[in-house]
Amino acid sequence: MQFQKIRKYRLPMLIAATLTSTLGLTGCLNDDNDPPINIVVPPPPAPEFAAEITRTQFGIPHITAQDYKGLGYGLGYAFASDNICSFAQEIVVANGTSALNLEASVGNINRDVFYTWYNEPSRRQALLGMQEPQVRDAIIGYAAGYSRYLRDTGVDNIDPACAGETWVTEIDEMDLAAVYNKGNLRGGLSNFVAPIVLAAPPAPSGNSAPSKRDVPAFDMTRINVLEGGSNAYALGSDVTENGSGMLYGNPHEPWLGVQRFYEFHLTIPGEIDVMGAAQQGQPFVNIGFNKDVAWSHTVSTAKRFTLYQLQLMPDNPLQYQYLNEAGETEQRDISKVEVSIDLPGGAAHTGAVYLSHFGPMLAANFVNGALPAWGTFNLAFAIRDASSENPRAINQWHSMNKATSSQDLLDRMKTTLGLPFVNTIAVDKDGNALYADLSTVPHVTSAKFASCVGANPALQALVAVGIPALDGSTAACEWGSDADSPQAGIFGGGNLPFLLNTSYSSNSNDSYWMSNPDSTLDQEFSPLLRRNLIARPGVSVAAASPRLLRTRMGVIQVQERLSGEDGLGGNKFSLRKLQEIGFSNRNYAAELVLDDVLADCSANSLMPLSDGGTVDATQACDILARWDRANNVGSRGAHVFREFSRSVDFEGNIETAFSVPFNEADPVNTPRGLIVNNRTRTALGNAIVYFVTRNVALDEQLGNLQFDIDVGNNNERIPMHGGRGQEGIFNVLATPRANAQGEYTPVTAGPTYMQTVTWDANGPVAEALLGFSQSADLTSPFNRDQTRRYSEKNWIALPFSTAEIAADAIGDPIQLSE
Repeated sequence: MQFQKIRKYRLPMLIAATLTSTLGLTGCLNDDNDPPINIVVPPPPAPEFAAEITRTQFGIPHITAQDYKGLGYGLGYAFASDNICSFAQEIVVANGTSALNLEASVGNINRDVFYTWYNEPSRRQALLGMQEPQVRDAIIGYAAGYSRYLRDTGVDNIDPACAGETWVTEIDEMDLAAVYNKGNLRGGLSNFVAPIVLAAPPAPSGNSAPSKRDVPAFDMTRINVLEGGSNAYALGSDVTENGSGMLYGNPHEPWLGVQRFYEFHLTIPGEIDVMGAAQQGQPFVNIGFNKDVAWSHTVSTAKRFTLYQLQLMPDNPLQYQYLNEAGETEQRDISKVEVSIDLPGGAAHTGAVYLSHFGPMLAANFVNGALPAWGTFNLAFAIRDASSENPRAINQWHSMNKATSSQDLLDRMKTTLGLPFVNTIAVDKDGNALYADLSTVPHVTSAKFASCVGANPALQALVAVGIPALDGSTAACEWGSDADSPQAGIFGGGNLPFLLNTSYSSNSNDSYWMSNPDSTLDQEFSPLLRRNLIARPGVSVAAASPRLLRTRMGVIQVQERLSGEDGLGGNKFSLRKLQEIGFSNRNYAAELVLDDVLADCSANSLMPLSDGGTVDATQACDILARWDRANNVGSRGAHVFREFSRSVDFEGNIETAFSVPFNEADPVNTPRGLIVNNRTRTALGNAIVYFVTRNVALDEQLGNLQFDIDVGNNNERIPMHGGRGQEGIFNVLATPRANAQGEYTPVTAGPTYMQTVTWDANGPVAEALLGFSQSADLTSPFNRDQTRRYSEKNWIALPFSTAEIAADAIGDPIQLSE
């Protein structure tokens, strides 16, 4: 055995020596009849995955590889080292195992039933099968890199938040496919999980239907983008000091979970070179720039789904009438798919999803309490989601990463049409500015929408609250198609809005109509692209409607820069002036109404309270008069106005709050002027008492009340600037309502990957900030470093060229292969 062991390790050396001797003798031994001996020792096989990772300041990884498998491999490894816990949990949820692995709550059980059904293997394989070969390779590589990090580090040694957990495991492309499928549903089915899982035909006598308490409140504001929000400017050559394009991207997303952004730079020499950020698990940049183009996204107001009202057969709640294209009435079946999920302790739960030919059935009474339960009046409701039929999102971002101009980017979006729920705002180095809502939108024209809603009271009620709902009893109300669309049932690029110019485009989660007030998009598009499905009475253009206060603030900031009224010097944009404007934190609601509030306070300072008492507002009004009408960390009085405006709800009461109504010809400056009445006076009185009872000074600095906490650094408080989008604050920062100490903490959502980009003779010039920093790991040095920079309004230069990366590198590059 000892001899065999020696031979095992010495054999290659013996072979080499023998070959050398043999080859050296071939000239002597060979004769005319014997061919020469040519023994070729094959080289070792090339690794399937190989990448180099160079980290620069703030933990930003720059991934270089020779192919897409290597590119995904390096990115997956780098990402896992920073944020493995949140993504591991998202994989659990997408795989339908959250009740087993996390908590066996009613919500998790419902969610598991849904995602076990939705993400069944064939649907995952279908998504993977639709990916371009390079994209498929990047996905495979990402899973391998993530798994390599976990294997190298060991589950017991990762982020303490999930170290040692059995649900943190190596992954494969099927796990990623589940996450991608789930992500596509953000504007559609994922908002209806409980109504889908709890939908059931009328129960036999004696059986109870699901309780309303088992269903979370349905939140249409999420779909209609009324809470939070994102902003972006694309500034063309006409309005920039350097004559090049300039981009400001300010997306707002949750600070925890899978929607967190992650910064990185991807390079395959001669093939792709792009930098920016993406949401977790994405193998390409979602928002970013390359040497020619920069772009950002904002969530679009377009609807991705329609509900369908079914007319049930009187004697069978699992059949519905349907007038087909041939004019024949059919009885179509509703099928039942039973879904079994595992629970802790070896237990199991069996649920069901019912399916019509449109899609899953809904417990519509849980969506809107005024709607009938399944079977009432022989009615039922189903839902069809266009994004659930769209497997092209990752292909789309890969294509965008390689765009060479704004026009090329536009063409690539039209061709792939894969964006699931976002607008795109982009600019190129030559100064061409683009706004486009080229995303996945059900093909429902204005004429079809009108005829398929008709006079039906249930459908009208849904439409009135922003939920598109159609008659499901006839083929005439099926979605149409366009010849230039890659997907049946959605609009092609020729029927979707965009604006390309050399001045500017913008979006702050409003509909397409007013990206630039000098070039409104007045042509007729589907009602499903608008926030309000029903056109405003009296307007000449169906899309014309009051803009969000944040939209108006964004446009006013551009207008004042171009007129020179903002006091920053000149009348065009530089990168520094753009950054100063973006973080000015002006409170547009205060600019509109505070003078009216103060005038009323001066006339009568005794404000009523909702409990029947009164409070003297003199001190509060003096403070508000001195307030800078901004939401900076040093602003005094902003918190009082916040609670006042929360009660008045300017955007929710637009018809009754303002004395000057909306004017279609002046959408930037109308409506305006506060209607002072008992409601507004009570709102001010309540706001004052709200802080007095919490022993919070009415002139306290905002940063002492609104802050993030660095748990990993002795709970250090990091003061935060920004505020509520409903107050017209461009830089949205979302927090809970003030606690018992009057503090707005923690930050729940707000500025994520903020970028400002332009170009000079050497290429892109980019400065950015990631509001919550790169890593969710509290023990990481990259957990709150950029958060502090955000607090200071101190932007970070992004290294893009090889020389810039080398100069900014921290530590030695990591070489990975397997």
